[in-house]
Order: sequence, then structure tokens, then C-alpha cells
Amino acid sequence: MRKSITVFAALFAASLAATPFVVGASNALATTDKADIVAMPAPVTAIEVSSVPAPAATETCTRKVRVVYSGYGAPSSACTVALR
Repeated sequence: MRKSITVFAALFAASLAATPFVVGASNALATTDKADIVAMPAPVTAIEVSSVPAPAATETCTRKVRVVYSGYGAPSSACTVALR
């Protein structure tokens, strides 16, 4: 039991000691912001936008429908229902 606590304490102390070195190394390897980069203006092209009315859609019965409960609701007047 004492050996496992000793190993844990040694790992904990080693991680505390190594943390500043790891953080310093990661900051040293990080890329720096370059101040000598010049931003060039991009050309802007005007786009004319206008609204277009939606076409009037006629109601059709071309959709495939799975009948779960027959006799529920009223069919559309535009649809002709074939009785079986």
C-alpha cells in the first residue's frame, strides 16, 4: 500500500515540476502574429437582387402515401380516389 502511494506522490511531483517546461515549450513552438502583413482591399461587385413570385402549384395526387387507417379524413377534391 505504501509503495503505490509513494509511486503516486512521485508521479504527482514530477508532473508539477514538468508543467512549466511543457507550457514554455508549447509557447515557443507557437506561431507568432506577423505585423508586416498588409491587407489589400478586395474588389466589390454589386449584385442586383429581385424577388420572383413563386409559381402556383396545382394539387396532384402523385405522392406515395402509406395508409395507416383507411377512412380517416376527407380526400382532396382535386384527387380522384379509386375504390378497391
